[in-house]
Amino acid sequence: MHNISSTLSLMFRRGASFLYDCLLLTATFFLITAIAVALNNGNAIQHPGYYLLLYCIGFVFFDWFWRHGGQTLGMRAWRIRVVGMNSEKMTFKQSLARYLSGSLLFGITLLYMPFSARGLALHDQLSRTKIVLHYR
Repeated sequence: MHNISSTLSLMFRRGASFLYDCLLLTATFFLITAIAVALNNGNAIQHPGYYLLLYCIGFVFFDWFWRHGGQTLGMRAWRIRVVGMNSEKMTFKQSLARYLSGSLLFGITLLYMPFSARGLALHDQLSRTKIVLHYR
């Protein structure tokens, strides 16, 4: 069984890094929305496809960082890194599985961590990835 203290510590780091990344992504969405509204003569964007576009942009954001260094900016601040189960670089398929399962199930996947034998979140297991501490 994984040490519950280190699991809770890692849960905190993951949550904090996710909040950092959400701030960056929110700023990006504000910028994109400002441009879209300007192009739409100042009217609100109501097309459902627009929200799908924002969801896809979120994937591109996380995918790029995960597959180019294994860390988002929030993960760098909290010194954690995402890797494959054997500590290899993530693949596109793993990144997609991680984003879909993590975003569609949101924070519920983290609640699985204390009960996991290896301290993994559910979206870690579904994407065959893990979070490791990253010391500089």
